[in-house]
Amino acid sequence: MKSSRDAGDGGRVYGSVNQAVFERIPSSAKTILDVGCGDGTLGSALKKRAACSVTGITVSGEESRNAESALDSVVYADLEDTDFRSMGTFDAIVCSHVLEHLSNPTRILVRLRQHLAPGGLLLIALPNPLVWHQRLAFLAGRFRYTEGGIMDDTHLRFFDWETAAELVQVAGYQIVEAMAEGGWPGARFLPTKIGSSLNQFATRVYPGLFGVQFVITARAVTPDK
Repeated sequence: MKSSRDAGDGGRVYGSVNQAVFERIPSSAKTILDVGCGDGTLGSALKKRAACSVTGITVSGEESRNAESALDSVVYADLEDTDFRSMGTFDAIVCSHVLEHLSNPTRILVRLRQHLAPGGLLLIALPNPLVWHQRLAFLAGRFRYTEGGIMDDTHLRFFDWETAAELVQVAGYQIVEAMAEGGWPGARFLPTKIGSSLNQFATRVYPGLFGVQFVITARAVTPDK
């Protein structure tokens, strides 16, 4: 998940590599759109991994300035008002921990669908507000926003395991893979093999309970002719 720090223009600068998303972006992708690119950290890592062109979009002035030195091009604009028509198409479009910050994420995904190249992939990551430790906080009567993380105070929308999938499907995509990243409480204190197996079991069988984030890979649905 993205880490953040305060930006000079009153917002926050997000910068990190979401490894689960990074691993699912094909190294064969030559053109990539990073929606909510932060300071360009993810795009920079992609460019170091394989030859590709990365375009970023951000609403933060400081993020834009930082990302310009890391990416091929940066669009400094409010995502919900961005005109994508001049951007062309992309082999991969990444929306990592950005959709929950939008008032109408479905509308954005519908618009982005037209900019996926044939066979292109959409990569989405969403925080899970119902992960086990957050449920305990709710049970104790605590609903507290934070600066960054699952309860980031700039989040406008919340999704569980089922509604995360519905968001993608309603926007006109077919899910290729949906996974939850997280694990069993205390698994890190167990022998590595046992802890890893327990984490995999927990997130596979109970993704909405043990997943910290949901990562979805999807393709645009091809209209029937």
